[in-house]
Amino acid sequence: MQVELISPNVTKYLRVKLDKVTIDYLWKIIAIGKTKNIDYKKKLIGNISQSLLLEDIDSYFFKTVCTPLVNFYRENDSSKSDPCEINTFLKPESELRLSDIWVNFQYKTEFNPYHDHLGVYSFAIWLKIPYDWQEQNLLPQFQGIHDNNKKAGSFEFEYIDTLGGVRNTGYKLSKNLEGTMLFFPAKLRHCVYPFYGTDEPRISISGNLMYVSS
Repeated sequence: MQVELISPNVTKYLRVKLDKVTIDYLWKIIAIGKTKNIDYKKKLIGNISQSLLLEDIDSYFFKTVCTPLVNFYRENDSSKSDPCEINTFLKPESELRLSDIWVNFQYKTEFNPYHDHLGVYSFAIWLKIPYDWQEQNLLPQFQGIHDNNKKAGSFEFEYIDTLGGVRNTGYKLSKNLEGTMLFFPAKLRHCVYPFYGTDEPRISISGNLMYVSS
């Protein structure tokens, strides 16, 4: 697992390249999730076809991926604490856990508007990206638009800079980002723009970590 700390002006998040063992595990729990078919879309803001609840078997993903990332985030943050800790009243027996994890199946023209998550940390993992951002930019409907404003198929964060301005930083998605995970404070707003030109779904996994009582 390769971890990189990204700090666009103020807000820090982690960019992670997952190893094959972890990716194979995620595909495994997706297959199980399809069999159980527990709809999760009604709890989300995404305007997409399908979201299914997943189970982290024996807390494998939490223990092997999330816990090391939490420690890395804390060690590389000046406060050495969680992003929301100063605003949260916690019981002494509270523990940080993976509260929910789900898979999203997004098809062409569908999107996920700007939103944030519950909890302390959240993550997004791209497992299948059926398009290339450069090909998206060449579609007829985007001609005449400045390249910086072409966002088809992109993932984007929104944050406040040191002058109080609203800023955006994003990822122009292509197949080479499959297996990449972003790990970020749950209140960091983000969105997913629609893509076009393919009938294949974009498959991603998201989840939240929050404090719960033992």
